[in-house]
Amino acid sequence: MELALITVEKILEMFVILLMGVVIRKCGMVDERSNKHLSGILLNLVSPCVILMSYQIDFDAMLLERLLWTAGLSAISFVLSIFLANFCVRKNGNPDFGVERMAVIYSNCGFMGLPLIEGLLGSEGVFFMTAYITVFNLFVWSHGVMMMSGRASSFAKTMKSLIQPSMVAIFFSLILFVVGIRLPAVVANPLSMIGKMNTPLAMLIAGANLADSDLLASLKRPRIYWLSALKLLIVPAMTLVELMILHPDRTVALTVLIAAACPAGTMGTLFAIQYHKNGHYASELFAITTVLSLLTVSAMVILAGIFL
Repeated sequence: MELALITVEKILEMFVILLMGVVIRKCGMVDERSNKHLSGILLNLVSPCVILMSYQIDFDAMLLERLLWTAGLSAISFVLSIFLANFCVRKNGNPDFGVERMAVIYSNCGFMGLPLIEGLLGSEGVFFMTAYITVFNLFVWSHGVMMMSGRASSFAKTMKSLIQPSMVAIFFSLILFVVGIRLPAVVANPLSMIGKMNTPLAMLIAGANLADSDLLASLKRPRIYWLSALKLLIVPAMTLVELMILHPDRTVALTVLIAAACPAGTMGTLFAIQYHKNGHYASELFAITTVLSLLTVSAMVILAGIFL
């Protein structure tokens, strides 16, 4: 219960920053273009710094084993989510099935999950979260691309798409961790300071995105609630059952559960735009699930406290 209360507190803190993001967008302090640039800074600089510094700990074989456990559990969670989405979101007569399936399967584990895990579990949680993010990228740039584009992507193209800052940071950080190399303070301290921007910057960006959404219109669509229930309740509930059966380390279990319980990710909107799908609908799903997740993530942590 204590962890659940901490989760509520952290989510409320993030929600306050989220509202600030809405305000600065409504006041014209940032526009769509500048928010896109801020997103680039977050994804290409700040998040890699968080990942890199989370690996700056002494090598421990048990930690590496738990990291691999996290990756395996994350992969199982994604496979279960794909089966659920395929079963509950049908193609027949639904031109937006790709957008909807994307929202159900792929969470906002980077923008919301990473800062939430950092606030709840500290650097150790971020360390394990990198395994979830790695598996997320493997799935989203292969299955996600095929689902949204409607065609299979070549292996070479898939591998090329995986070469982006967070994945590169994970690769080099893992090498430094295994070899036992620690960065000098003159390098580590600036990277740590940049990494501390992750939570406030992520929430400001998310708030600015929410400000551009017509939430009232979205709330009138019954299907939004069905898809939100799949993403925010059924997917994490399935993941919780998986964790109860396999019974991993508690920190690993909480990391995977919270990551799976996060709302629909921004990748859905980006892919929808890129592959000429319904980008506005993808943004609505992102906005509504983000708001509702303020309640559902806390509920999932309470259930984790009872069953894990």
